[in-house]
Amino acid sequence: MNEQKLKQLVASGKASIIYVHGTARSGSTIAQVIFSRFADRAIHEPFVGVVLQTQGGDKRSNKLTLNADIYEEACGVIVNQILEILNEKDQATILVKEVSYFLEPPIWERWIQIPEKFLFTIREPHLQYFSELSLTTDRYFHGDGALVRNREFVLENALTIESLNLQNIWPYWDGTILSDHKKEWEALISQWKTVRSFLDGTKKKIAIMDLNIMRMNPYYAIEKIIEKLGIEVDDIEPCIYNLNIQSQSKIFDLRDPNKVTVRKARNSKTIDPLVEGEDISPYAFPLQSREQIWRVIPIYLDLLYAPEQVAMPSLEQLNDFVAQSETLKLEDTHPFEAYAIANFHLHQKTAQPEKIVPLLERILKGNTKTSSGWEKENINSERFKGSFEIVEQYWNQRNQAKNC
Repeated sequence: MNEQKLKQLVASGKASIIYVHGTARSGSTIAQVIFSRFADRAIHEPFVGVVLQTQGGDKRSNKLTLNADIYEEACGVIVNQILEILNEKDQATILVKEVSYFLEPPIWERWIQIPEKFLFTIREPHLQYFSELSLTTDRYFHGDGALVRNREFVLENALTIESLNLQNIWPYWDGTILSDHKKEWEALISQWKTVRSFLDGTKKKIAIMDLNIMRMNPYYAIEKIIEKLGIEVDDIEPCIYNLNIQSQSKIFDLRDPNKVTVRKARNSKTIDPLVEGEDISPYAFPLQSREQIWRVIPIYLDLLYAPEQVAMPSLEQLNDFVAQSETLKLEDTHPFEAYAIANFHLHQKTAQPEKIVPLLERILKGNTKTSSGWEKENINSERFKGSFEIVEQYWNQRNQAKNC
């Protein structure tokens, strides 16, 4: 059996697995490229890849789900890559990247026994959802990547895309973008909790990477993640620049190399810095997607605030300029995330309230530049009113539970 062979390779010390796991559009692909530097080879979504290769066959129904046979076959993909490396050296380190909606609990509980290091990736829900919506819109209207960058077109067609049965554009899919979005966040939080409980008493390690925090200060974030995962390295510079060299030389991918998402990942040269105008207010979306974003914010906060989020910015770092900018702070690019992090420091009492409260007031009164006519030039307290309220409700509930 392939799974058993994989376990034997790991148990014998001949192979070790670094595993990257997140929702779709959460930065897991760029994390794969960054941290592939510490591996002999990176395998992009072997479980999904096997499903896509076998879709419509005798092994599975026409829905994107993972059963034991497909899991076994995907383990074989990983084993084959390890054996190729072992032909050249005595030990192989493999990075595997997968997505949260795919691995169901019985398979997940088997899989997590194998990797040595786990890196979960998250992205603030407004942009994460918009990124999913953009990709689906581009695919539906045959944009070949161009529509992903057309924010106004994506929002104009949001209701059409949200109500679309995804099987119309991906035959192996099931449901709508809204149902899929809910499923992947709920799966991620459940999977994270399972890993945490499983790791007790083992030497396995776990970290969480927030995409915006990574882009805000990549040197700091990468350094902290490496430290948490127990990876030894002297120079992190190659982890930030010339990433396309790593992606083209180290990543094994079962997907079509001409796909938009594959082309983008393979050609990424560096970690994109935060810029003005990329944040998006929930009120730019139709009501149904706005409410969906609000439903997943508490899940996002659980992961943002988790102890494994080793690169959580300090209050001082929130006041620093973001990477490659001499004018922008996190609040100028992503006021919702800055507000969530500032509230963390307020309620966890990591700094004096008189230092945190002015920051919160500044975020609320800020008028963050937008890149879309869909978003009125209102102050942040109006543009993110519902999302800010959910952060406050989250902390009220958490504090009440603590006092009970």
